[in-house]
Amino acid sequence: MNLYENDWLYDLVHEKSEDSEQISFYEKQIERFGQPVLELACGTGTYLVTLQEKEVEIAGLDVSTEMLDGAEKRASRKELKSNLINADMRNFDLDEKFSLIFIAGNSLQHLNSVKDVESCFESVKKHLRPGGRFIVEVFNPSLTLLNRDPQVRYFVGEYKTDDGWIVIDENVFYDPATQVNHIHWHYKNQYEKEEHTVTFTMRQFFPQELDYLFTKNEFTIEEKFGDFDEREFDGKSSKQIVIATSEV
Repeated sequence: MNLYENDWLYDLVHEKSEDSEQISFYEKQIERFGQPVLELACGTGTYLVTLQEKEVEIAGLDVSTEMLDGAEKRASRKELKSNLINADMRNFDLDEKFSLIFIAGNSLQHLNSVKDVESCFESVKKHLRPGGRFIVEVFNPSLTLLNRDPQVRYFVGEYKTDDGWIVIDENVFYDPATQVNHIHWHYKNQYEKEEHTVTFTMRQFFPQELDYLFTKNEFTIEEKFGDFDEREFDGKSSKQIVIATSEV
């Protein structure tokens, strides 16, 4: 099973509090650049619904109906109705333009080819208002993590549920030719013997390559941070957070 067909497990691992550094970062950028806002690959609405609670005019787009169902449930629990769009961020056509478009949670890394990334960037340009901003966050690749033994399982975390603790570990295979990391998460409840596995891939973007993709696709990078505290990006940064504006 693909991770993105499993909304409850995704939520368990990726839940963010309303005052988390990630939410606070995007809230600040929305204050800087204005509304309306579009989140691409919004998943189960971790960012979307929390920002909507803060009275942000925001829409969310995702290709997965399972993820959007999770987002709708999350909004319903908050007595909100979210603007959710079932579409592919590689090629979408909406009858609206936005002051800010962002891709959070490393979700750009689910586009495995340069062609897919460039198609996504082209769609973004068509939907930005004049002077609008585009924000992308991805990991800064760690060669140590990418070169781990694919036969060995590594601990991911323990997560509390209503039915006890879920333990997750992983094994990974990184293909340097495609720059795609193939990840298998293995999990089970502490009270169960049966183990379950979900898979997903994450394409790696090395720093100079990421900058070039923005420039080649007619974006100007205004700022590049190494974390959500807005420290300047450098070789030790765990994240790459790019704020860009379209040149067209």
